[in-house]
Amino acid sequence: MMNYQKAAINIAFLTVIMTGGICSGSKNKDNKRHMNRKLILEAFESGDYETWSRIVKKNTDLVTVIAEDEFIKFIDARNAARVGDYEKSIALSSALEFELRGKLGDLLFC
Repeated sequence: MMNYQKAAINIAFLTVIMTGGICSGSKNKDNKRHMNRKLILEAFESGDYETWSRIVKKNTDLVTVIAEDEFIKFIDARNAARVGDYEKSIALSSALEFELRGKLGDLLFC
């Protein structure tokens, strides 16, 4: 597998975790879900942990598991992939996956 493919898979996988199910299985109505998706993506774009945590904690306990430094590591991995630094993206995202695996256990990781 080429580095850009591995980086893309890692970021996609972590994005699913970092959204805490908000993008697909939210308890909110459809229009609220759409707004949450938009706000989550904006928080990812700006690296805004406060907005991310405010939205996510309404739907899941994920905020109690993912600390601000882990959120920032996700953003850094995402940004590294965007500029073509796939090795950095893979290193950051793999380290984050390892950290989250320790915290979330078999709940999310097979």
